[in-house]
Amino acid sequence: MATNDRFGASASGPKSSVGESIGSSASAAMSSAGEHISDVAGQAQGVAQEQLDKLSASIRKNPIQSAGIAAGIGFMLALLARK
Repeated sequence: MATNDRFGASASGPKSSVGESIGSSASAAMSSAGEHISDVAGQAQGVAQEQLDKLSASIRKNPIQSAGIAAGIGFMLALLARK
């Protein structure tokens, strides 16, 4: 019984320390990942807004051509939907 007490006592200290170390490392990694995801999402939102602005300017510059393209795409989708 004394051997189990000795091993249990010596093992409980490092396990607690290791668990805390792993927990703090995981917390730091999750925080870093969250910041990275936020940065990437912000960049993606910026790119999407830029492309939307370009599309809007192109439609304003060539409204008849844009309407023709939209009608053609609609016609093609209708053909595909019938099959």
